[in-house]
Amino acid sequence: MTTTSRAREEVRGLSGRHVLGAMLAFFAVIIVADATMIYKAVSTFGGVDNANAYRDGLAYNARIALAERQAALGWSETVELVSEPARLRVALKDASGAAPASLRVEATLGRPATNAADTVLRLAEVAPGVFEAPVGDDPGPGAWIARVRAYPADGTTAEPIYQMRRRLWVAP
Repeated sequence: MTTTSRAREEVRGLSGRHVLGAMLAFFAVIIVADATMIYKAVSTFGGVDNANAYRDGLAYNARIALAERQAALGWSETVELVSEPARLRVALKDASGAAPASLRVEATLGRPATNAADTVLRLAEVAPGVFEAPVGDDPGPGAWIARVRAYPADGTTAEPIYQMRRRLWVAP
């Protein structure tokens, strides 16, 4: 009987402990991968583009009327990110091609998918109809969104008389 018990000891195969260990390792890898993906998804984008979407939807007719009033002005614009030093430049022209008089221009510059990097800028008129503001640090490459609003300089209204939203691209 000693020879058969030695043969049993020498033959080592797949045991229940090996199967259990393999299953636990497999599920541990899956759980770690899922937890990482969930953390990245929740921490990078909350899913809310607009905190007041319902109220904005109720005011949709007012937004259409504002867009019609703005289109009747016949203004045109150029929006660009200029480097060295980094700044946002907005050029406005009225329907006759002249620079509109006495405006206060503000802008919000940020990334399309998140508002974490949004920067509010107050643009100064550097030439007739041309407004600029320093961006601060050099904006990184990729897509940017500029939301620009022009108000009368005298502050007679809290509503912008002209507003636009432009997608800008900074090459890598």
